[in-house]
Amino acid sequence: MTETLLSGRIFELSSERHITGRRKIKLILHEIFPSHDIWQSNGISWDEAYTAQNLGSVANMSICAEFLDDARSLPYGHGLTDVRDNIPLLEDATVVGHCEKAYIDDIEIDGTVKRVLIADGYIDEMRYPKFVAWLSENLSDGSVKGSVEIVGHPEHDNHIIYDGGWKETGRVPQIYDYSGYAVLGIKPADDTAIVIELNQNQNHKEDNRMDEKMKKELGTLVSGAIAELNSKWDEYYAKVQLKDAEITQLKADIAQKEAEIAQLRADYETANAAKAAAELGIAEANTKISALEKEKKLAELDAALAGFTAEEQAVAQAEIDAFRADPTSVSLDSITGKICVALVRKAKENPTHEQNSAGYPPDIFSGVSDIKGNDDSDIYGA
Repeated sequence: MTETLLSGRIFELSSERHITGRRKIKLILHEIFPSHDIWQSNGISWDEAYTAQNLGSVANMSICAEFLDDARSLPYGHGLTDVRDNIPLLEDATVVGHCEKAYIDDIEIDGTVKRVLIADGYIDEMRYPKFVAWLSENLSDGSVKGSVEIVGHPEHDNHIIYDGGWKETGRVPQIYDYSGYAVLGIKPADDTAIVIELNQNQNHKEDNRMDEKMKKELGTLVSGAIAELNSKWDEYYAKVQLKDAEITQLKADIAQKEAEIAQLRADYETANAAKAAAELGIAEANTKISALEKEKKLAELDAALAGFTAEEQAVAQAEIDAFRADPTSVSLDSITGKICVALVRKAKENPTHEQNSAGYPPDIFSGVSDIKGNDDSDIYGA
């Protein structure tokens, strides 16, 4: 059986008796190619043998539409919302009918005979009358398009198996199921996947009146949708402008804070430099003070030792050297005291000397304060 189509135009509509409310529809699911070197615009090349193996899954397959309007009259895409466990979720799509059977046939489209997979089914007119009216109106100029949906088998983790593996172009579905058909308001991957037959009521005048009414309703819907979209866009643009202003202010605040931080850092570095300079000055002053104090102590040592000969000083030479190295390590009194004690001991060890001899005993306390007593025996214990 061959039907002649021109840009999807239908010349004969089925008039067979059917269940009330079920509008018979005939769909081209996809074209079948004579070779794997030919493919549709999304890269799929349909093989007739594999198509025949899998066409049984078309029975009871959903016919769907993703509606743009609340009146459920204008279709858009597939309604895809997510992919979970390799299963596409089409939660924005509405089931408007079902396919009943599928078969392979040749049809002529725009003067060219093509091998295609066709499905017979129905649309639920009682629940979607405006959508059926839209189909009736748009079928007249062949503008109704659609796209078939396929999925993999559970035993293959829901992956579609392709002959020769997946390819960007020329991939051939081999093991899969037909899962649905979406009536589209956008360009389909397969231009051949169009609605090719819709059963019409016999009362053409009533249909014509309904068509005119639908035209007005659709025009109102489109105008309302555009107005609503523009309103939402204006609202969105106002929000964007507000956010831009807030961002600009935040950037200015950040720049001000960064300037304040930079100034604080500069002040901190200046203060640190001043502190370091002051500490250096204090250290230098302390060094000078220490040097002067040491010079003073050494002068006091020289003055204290002036009354002793080098031989007499030798008994305390270690203490003298330590004092000269660090005046704080040894007391000056301990040095002179040690020398005096040595001189007293020496005087006791030499009693044969005439005590009244000139210059004897030596004045061992000449380097310290004067000592007063009753007589010399108080000093030497004799």
